[in-house]
Amino acid sequence: MSKSKPKSKSVPTPAPAVSALASPQAVPVALKRWDQILLGGLLLWTFLSLCYPLMDTDFWWHLKTGEYILQEHRIPIVDLYTFTDNNKAWTDLHWGFQILITVLYRLGGVPLVTLVKAAVITGAVAVAWFAGGRSLPAWMKAVCWIPAVVCISGRGYERPEMLSQLFLAGWLWIASQVAVRPRLIWWLPVLPLVWVNCHALFVLGLVVGAAYALDCLARDLADGRWGLARADHNPTGRSLIYAGGLTAIACLINPYFEEGALFPLTLYRKFSVDHEFYSANIGEFRPPLGFLEEQFRRGKLLAGLTNVYFLSETICWLLAAGSFAWLLWRRRRWSVMRALLFAGFSHLAWKATRNSNIFAIVATVITCENLAEADLPLSKSSPATGPTPATDGRPWLNWSLTTVLGALIMLVVTGAWAQLAEADKKFGLGERPRWFIHDAAKFAGQPGLPRFALIANNGQASVYAYHNAPDRLIFMDARLEVCTRETFELFNQILAEIMQRDPVWQKRLFAATGNQEMPAVILDSRGSRPYINALLQTPGWRLVFADRAAAVFLSDAQADDLHLPPANPEPLVYPDGPTSR
Repeated sequence: MSKSKPKSKSVPTPAPAVSALASPQAVPVALKRWDQILLGGLLLWTFLSLCYPLMDTDFWWHLKTGEYILQEHRIPIVDLYTFTDNNKAWTDLHWGFQILITVLYRLGGVPLVTLVKAAVITGAVAVAWFAGGRSLPAWMKAVCWIPAVVCISGRGYERPEMLSQLFLAGWLWIASQVAVRPRLIWWLPVLPLVWVNCHALFVLGLVVGAAYALDCLARDLADGRWGLARADHNPTGRSLIYAGGLTAIACLINPYFEEGALFPLTLYRKFSVDHEFYSANIGEFRPPLGFLEEQFRRGKLLAGLTNVYFLSETICWLLAAGSFAWLLWRRRRWSVMRALLFAGFSHLAWKATRNSNIFAIVATVITCENLAEADLPLSKSSPATGPTPATDGRPWLNWSLTTVLGALIMLVVTGAWAQLAEADKKFGLGERPRWFIHDAAKFAGQPGLPRFALIANNGQASVYAYHNAPDRLIFMDARLEVCTRETFELFNQILAEIMQRDPVWQKRLFAATGNQEMPAVILDSRGSRPYINALLQTPGWRLVFADRAAAVFLSDAQADDLHLPPANPEPLVYPDGPTSR
């Protein structure tokens, strides 16, 4: 009897190649690609939205000081530019920034400075992107960052704060990574070492560090209770103490030693004790709600409520506040560090509009981190690497956000965004046309003209100082670390008396020079029209120069000695040209 052959086993058919692309192992690759696309789009939009003409008057005194440092090989310790506060102690912590922009200006002028500014602030957004919400889907992170970028671009000026945004983002990133990369803690003293020699806002890094230390202490005491996460094993308490001590020492390494380290307290006084005075006289010190009140008085409340910068700041605040509620509802959790930072930076933001950009960075990092922790079960994590991007089964959201970012980029480069946000911030490089008083400053700096000048608005005084200091001096400029409140009040009093055509202002102004000579009076055509009109009707004073940016007045006696005839005031009427009629 013959044996039947055993049945051969069938060999499984290989799966189609397409199944490998749809496998779970392929998902992180696709997610990483979307992270790159959306982050790239966000950063490109950020960079382009920061490329608008130079309009910040502070730039010129920073540039002048940078030139002084490079030429004299020393950092100023007394005032160089005013005759009212001349030789008064000057704590110039901006010297590092000033050298940077001076070198850039010599290499490529204002356009290069603007491009580097845009790159630095864009870098801050990139660092902050990775500082919070690593496990969030890319589309959700982009949604959180869009209002923040709008807020940041509203104050994207060529100022030391551009570096502060980068350093602040660096502190936030280290705080988010130090538990899994404990050696990063030794970079903390390096940041303030550079920061304290660029901007007085170095203290914000210390605020982040203090909030982190308090968070570690609270989590250690809670031991999993009170809605707090358990304490991390790293960094150790000893490392925190050593790093904190080195950071404090680093803050002292500046040309002014302890005076420089404590200087932020002097500035904070202007936000607290003297806030009422400075907010009434300086626009960027005004609280956002004060801006709304002013619009309401003018009958333009709707315009104030729909201002894109006010809206973006409000959205950033609401998102951050809502993220705390979401985390508490989903996980019964909260974070001491995030709560402290949100409270502190909210205080700064609603106290003065000048703090809106730093608030936007901190608030958005907090929002992303809270949302990520609330939805942490959607992601995988390990003690060694931390959370990884969560799987999101809705690719249409990634496509939608890509489309939105593309549209925002087109709005910027076509100039449509400037029409929506602020017309003077049109995409481009160079200086804002007919804005700075360069020609008036050069005219007033000619031989024989007065050595002193009263300039309004006081921001434009830095343009005069750039062209003429230290040989010629100004009444005051916008350096609040130098000019006292008393000087500012006298400045306002003189301008008020000019407008009222009260001749006593001439005695006050002459006395302010130590009775040496009557200063020239230089008035910008946009912000000082009431004073121009008053001086044109004041006996004994003559308009000797006028263009679309500014007017220069001398006393009749001075003008006669210099054989200067009256100038035609017509260019002052339409600063932006005949098309503005």
